[in-house]
Amino acid sequence: MVVPNSTSKTTPPAFLLPYLEKYPIQAGALLNTIYDLTLSVGWIDTRLMELGGWVVLIGHKNKSDPLRAVLPLPIHTTSLKPSSLKSIFNALSKLEIENLEKPFQKLAPTIDDLKSQIQIQSSINESQDLNMNINDDTQMQMQDNQEENEKENQDQIMLDKETIYTSIVTPDSTVVYYKISKGIKKPSDIPDE
Repeated sequence: MVVPNSTSKTTPPAFLLPYLEKYPIQAGALLNTIYDLTLSVGWIDTRLMELGGWVVLIGHKNKSDPLRAVLPLPIHTTSLKPSSLKSIFNALSKLEIENLEKPFQKLAPTIDDLKSQIQIQSSINESQDLNMNINDDTQMQMQDNQEENEKENQDQIMLDKETIYTSIVTPDSTVVYYKISKGIKKPSDIPDE
């Protein structure tokens, strides 16, 4: 008799639990998509929204990219109908940046976060080498500057309302992304990413 290893199970982050319970059809795909996009691809400013009766992940890889909507789906679903897509696109078209949910907490630091930490640490080390101490006021000023930069970036964020990405998750946890555009688009009208 084989006893399952109880340490192999991981608990999803607490902010996800209400979505996993409310959208059981999407639960596994949602979890895999969040892990794939935030940990493997490196998405930032990632948040969850309810659009047209579905849970959608919204975020982007770079601050310069518009926010994009991703609809997580298991491979065997037959629930997504054209009417569902229409309601998702309608809800997406009515969204405004200021009405978006706040991004959820990062599951792991991004490369940019690590670079920033290294720069701060190296500047602290350099100042200590020069027998100069960074006082609390200087550290507060550095934090204020970082918050101002984040606020400026928030003002520049755009939302792609013409495209929905679906993430199809297979039983072996492979995630495949498809781009669905609003209306008919020539391939040249759809930029590669």
